Amino acid sequence: METLSRTGSINRRQLMAGAGALSAATLSGAGRFGAAQAAAPINFVGWTFRPDMVQGYVDFYNKSYGEKVSYSTLPWPQYHQTLEQRAFAGDIVDVMYCFHTFRERWAQTGMIRTLDDLPGVDELKKAMMPANLESLLNREGKLIALPYFVNLYILMHNEPMLQQGSFDKPAASFDELIEHCVKLKKDKIAEYPYLPNWNPTITGTTPQFLTDCFAEGATVFDAKNKLVIDQDPAVAQVLERWKKVYALGLVTPEIFTKPSSTDVHRMMFTGRYAYHSNISNYLQTIASDTKESLLAPKKAKMTPYPGKVGSTYMWTDSYVLNANTKSIESAWKLMQFVGGNLHKDWYVQQQWAIGSGLDNVYPDLYKEPAVVASYANWVDLPTLRAQYDKGKVSGAFKEQWYPEYDARSVTILHDMIRKNLSVAETIKALVALHKSLA
Repeated sequence: METLSRTGSINRRQLMAGAGALSAATLSGAGRFGAAQAAAPINFVGWTFRPDMVQGYVDFYNKSYGEKVSYSTLPWPQYHQTLEQRAFAGDIVDVMYCFHTFRERWAQTGMIRTLDDLPGVDELKKAMMPANLESLLNREGKLIALPYFVNLYILMHNEPMLQQGSFDKPAASFDELIEHCVKLKKDKIAEYPYLPNWNPTITGTTPQFLTDCFAEGATVFDAKNKLVIDQDPAVAQVLERWKKVYALGLVTPEIFTKPSSTDVHRMMFTGRYAYHSNISNYLQTIASDTKESLLAPKKAKMTPYPGKVGSTYMWTDSYVLNANTKSIESAWKLMQFVGGNLHKDWYVQQQWAIGSGLDNVYPDLYKEPAVVASYANWVDLPTLRAQYDKGKVSGAFKEQWYPEYDARSVTILHDMIRKNLSVAETIKALVALHKSLA
């Protein structure tokens, strides 16, 4: 089928035809490392998030290193699809942000290149946490990206609301969490006390599903990345709990219409919710932005994730290098600046950690006094790092079918929550979806 897929993306055959496994220029040797050359213009594109800060360090980079990087952004909802369409049309974006579920697809279609042959790669690999490094490799074990930041799901609570409900400490289990929320609702302290991240985007419902399954020690995908949720009773228990909390009126229907996880976390600014699960960095604004959040300073706090084992889903978003760049030396230099430690002081990573609470794969970053001091303003760093140690990655996102499975599974899960689709029917539908794509 030579049309856009249901996720809005160009299909694999189209992308390979447009982008090619490698450009003619690359195959003929153009753009290889060699004698010193004048700085080449580099196009750097990311999704729209803190563009002011990114432009600032791009300007610093250009001035410090004599480079010519042009930075621009695309809206998040259609970011990857737009870049695929541009690649299909022959446009070259030298360095790009890439969400983890699209990396393998872009690598296999020849849109991006591996990095193992480039100078300095071995040192960067040694500096990363092993689990995060593994997630940046393709299925053949080749490095295909450098880290932008680590996403880790956590649970946070509204301390003043719990105190108002006469709870002296946050819930240590999901049963206790539900008990807290039922009482808060009954006492009219909160209409919707629980705020799971059920938004319909790829950072919402499915990562929340993986997190809650991992927290119970459940197996979602096996070692061969086959969906096996019909073989683990713990998955059904998670889904039954989802149905229960919504049927009890503990979760607002508004959650299903929020266009991003960013929008969901802003709901916590109001102080109307007792418990919220989302990506860790969002706690920074909730707990420290006194201009926006009623839960600042530090009235929202992190608590260990409940469940049998308390693990949560973790993934690493990244920078990738266009396979068809005509300026490999300049493009790789930029990659090392934003995704490595070219400036020798974690220049970019410190800005993200301090400015937005974004975690990274490099443990040495957390030895920087400025980073430690900044985190103290919004989270207990040892608690966060302990949750990080329980972070669990999934290799399924490396399968080319995963982005479409990820997008289409949201509708099935939402139908279960809102329309009384049974858990058994939901599991059957998800397994059927996987079989139709894999």
